[in-house]
Amino acid sequence: MLDVDYYILRDLLSLLPGLHAFEVPFPASATEIRRSVVISSASLIPVTTTQIVLGSGTKAEVITCFPPSKSTNAQDFLGQILFGTTSNRKTCKKPVLAFLHGSFHASWCWSEQWMPYFASHGYPCVALSLQGTGGTPTAHLAASTVKIEKHVRDFDAFLRGLSDTDSQHCLGLELGNNPQIALVGHSFGGLTIMKWLEQYYNEENNDENEQQHIVIAGICLLCSVPPSGNGKMTMRFLRRSLRNSWTIIAGFVLKQAVTSKAVCRDLFFGGSEDDNGLSDDDIARYQSYFKRDSVAIIDIMDLSKQLPSAKMDKQSGRAPYVDKLPSTLVIAATDDFIVDEIGSRETAQYLGVNEPQFVDSPHDIMLGNKWQNGADTILEWLDELQMV
Repeated sequence: MLDVDYYILRDLLSLLPGLHAFEVPFPASATEIRRSVVISSASLIPVTTTQIVLGSGTKAEVITCFPPSKSTNAQDFLGQILFGTTSNRKTCKKPVLAFLHGSFHASWCWSEQWMPYFASHGYPCVALSLQGTGGTPTAHLAASTVKIEKHVRDFDAFLRGLSDTDSQHCLGLELGNNPQIALVGHSFGGLTIMKWLEQYYNEENNDENEQQHIVIAGICLLCSVPPSGNGKMTMRFLRRSLRNSWTIIAGFVLKQAVTSKAVCRDLFFGGSEDDNGLSDDDIARYQSYFKRDSVAIIDIMDLSKQLPSAKMDKQSGRAPYVDKLPSTLVIAATDDFIVDEIGSRETAQYLGVNEPQFVDSPHDIMLGNKWQNGADTILEWLDELQMV
């Protein structure tokens, strides 16, 4: 948590022109003070978007958000916010959170709420935009699909680039040599992480990779597409509701999530009568992002031939590398229109987790006014994480 108390935050706000109306009211308890300070200060932590050439050769959009240095007075804290002075990330005792988005999204989805929030709790945050999004175009500009192996390759290069060890491929984020990393993946990003884990645990002992070893402190998958992909879920939806099945097909295949506010709300944000705090203007803004970030989508036909479930143990339903995994958290949303409970339980079983943790949220767990439900669940897990 940021080392700034209520009085410092109050003085800080008084230094900013036009922000006097936002002075934090005096809370009744120390817990309320801490909560108000973290939430208020998180909104001031800068988020940086850059394009970086990965070791894989892809020119990718990367978003970063780092904890400010600890400060004992408002003036110092203000300087950190305005001029970007951050803590010494190389000596940070908390893992780097590496976020990976799902279909129709890019790294922006983490930057609106979650990245500043986690940074305010002392966690360096980085997020990659996969090929086919506005921030990271495909290698072949006319491509309409991207194979999963390219996403895995880019994600691997991204994770290796977080370390300062290899000067040729490092991303220059100054996170130190072989920083400890907690992976956080949403929807299809979760399935991409599962495919990457296959490669990681198959190659981790190779001598040629030793100097670029990626240290995984934990894995968190959110509303993840299960290891068997979308096929079985689609059949379950067809049996339950033709209308809901059509909404999913129309939303993704026909891209009506980009053109219809009702479909967009149903799929991602809790439905047309949702209480998730998103106005029509918010939906229109997100739809403009979805349009930009779905120029090229994942190649489903190619993916179906190499789903993670193809390598699972048939009796236990678990991944072949499950005994090697660090602490793993699987989160499901109670109001998820896209990934059902059976799919979330399949993911948990595959990764050796007894049960997924359910939070009150629609599919886009990181956006809307329920974003903190999932974030706080992850924080509790991170607080108990045993560093490698």
